[in-house]
Amino acid sequence: MTALVLDGISHAYFGRTVLDRITLRILPGELVALVGPSGCGKSTLVHIAGGLIEPQRGRLTQGYRRHGMIFQEPRLLPWATARGNISYPLRVAGVDRTTRHDLTRRAADLVSLDRKDLDKYPVELSGGMRQRVAIARALVVEPDFVFFDEPFTSLDVALKRQMQDLVIEAATQSRFAGLFVTHDLAEAVRISDRIVVMDERVRGISGERIVSLERGARDDAAVFAAVQTYLKEDPLFSHIHDTDERRIA
Repeated sequence: MTALVLDGISHAYFGRTVLDRITLRILPGELVALVGPSGCGKSTLVHIAGGLIEPQRGRLTQGYRRHGMIFQEPRLLPWATARGNISYPLRVAGVDRTTRHDLTRRAADLVSLDRKDLDKYPVELSGGMRQRVAIARALVVEPDFVFFDEPFTSLDVALKRQMQDLVIEAATQSRFAGLFVTHDLAEAVRISDRIVVMDERVRGISGERIVSLERGARDDAAVFAAVQTYLKEDPLFSHIHDTDERRIA
């Protein structure tokens, strides 16, 4: 069984190819990190996989029941409280008030959001708390697949670490699969089961590596050692920090 299959996905913006014949399979419960140089199409690919963009070519097969998505910015409704933001997908789906209340509290607990903060508006919350609300909103529908589009890029190091731990714990508890786009190789090593590297010349996927040790069992020393090995000894990772500002991704 597969949770998600991308088969020959290609896409272009204004005649410029950003994805070319991308093929990727993700298993149920598997977290896959997608890395590659800036401009290689990582975000475009996750938006296609999440149904936000229609690919020009290729086929997308979803083997999961429902998915959630977490973006680079929290994208909260400014006029709604944290509780209202988290429960919004449930309201849209027509879930009754009692069930919405229970599921919202459960999602807030899952991301360690204090109950007293549920009645605060986004402007009253710190950056980390707003991101917790965004993650809770994605998890409130009890997805079996979650898309992450560089969700922690703007956070400081300490807060980013907390959010990574939160994702690891939530994925372990809820057993969802996920596609995690990141430009941070250390983040990819910490949270994923498998790292997929996109080609810097828009030729598809260059290769992949299985991450050793279970999620949550990788301490700082293990993560650092793995990153250094990849960057210094593995040619697959030699171009992941390159930048091409002419590309759109």
